[in-house]
Amino acid sequence: MIIPVNRYLYVVQSEQISFPYCVSVLVEGSQRVLIDSGCSQEVASELRGRGLDVVINTHFHWDHSRQNQNLGPVEVWCHHLDAPAIRSAENFIARYGFKDFGAEDMGKMFLKYHGIEDRPVHRELNDGEILDLGQVCLRVIHTPGHTPGHCVFFDEYHGILLSGDIDLTAWGPWYLHICSDLDDYISSIEKCRELKPRLVISGHKGIVDQDIQARFLAYRDSILRKEEKILASLQQPLSIEELGALRLFYGPQNQFDSYIQFWERQGVYMHLQRLIKQGRVMEEGNLYYRT
Repeated sequence: MIIPVNRYLYVVQSEQISFPYCVSVLVEGSQRVLIDSGCSQEVASELRGRGLDVVINTHFHWDHSRQNQNLGPVEVWCHHLDAPAIRSAENFIARYGFKDFGAEDMGKMFLKYHGIEDRPVHRELNDGEILDLGQVCLRVIHTPGHTPGHCVFFDEYHGILLSGDIDLTAWGPWYLHICSDLDDYISSIEKCRELKPRLVISGHKGIVDQDIQARFLAYRDSILRKEEKILASLQQPLSIEELGALRLFYGPQNQFDSYIQFWERQGVYMHLQRLIKQGRVMEEGNLYYRT
């Protein structure tokens, strides 16, 4: 489904817009550019027929780059900090932390299941660049936290923010791998809010044009609420495994398979590292407790 936003910007949605898919944005300027390629095979075929020139990935994740190689002879652009994880499947999976947490076989299965291989990136982007695409100019804004090289793209003339995985969903920010950074994520959410966009096109929600400021605040606060729950749970020392079993991220409605367990533990780990840095939690052996 291709939905016009104005004469030059179009929202591209497959039937499913949660992982392993996302919302893409088609720019019809002097160049035909697709922001994120996490669409279905059917939608990719339709886009290929239009003749794309460039695919820009907001970040390296599979649900935003899955069709990079299926859209014809296009150039791929990405921020320089995330480009290595697109170019190298080994770098891609290292950023998830499977090996660091003794789950290397799970990482190999993840790559195999999704068919993730080495893929080219032709141009590396930097913060502050202006991408003149003809009738549309997009400012590259580096917004790390979700990944090291995550970027949003701002059409300042029309007040439209292409927000990638600062996605304003009720689920909240996703930071369940070791390359995430919570302090950076919070700062990046605030950076987006301060732009005061008139309209946001979210990577997993589509068009957001109501209560935008409040949505950014609620999105940020979902991080802080989880943090308070972790602190409240540390009335006695607990391990990462015990904290992960609280299921603060995916909740009890999801099957607690090995991957969900892994993501839950990673999310807890990210919070614990931030809390240790703040002096609110200490680690002793494999246990964590409040100071």
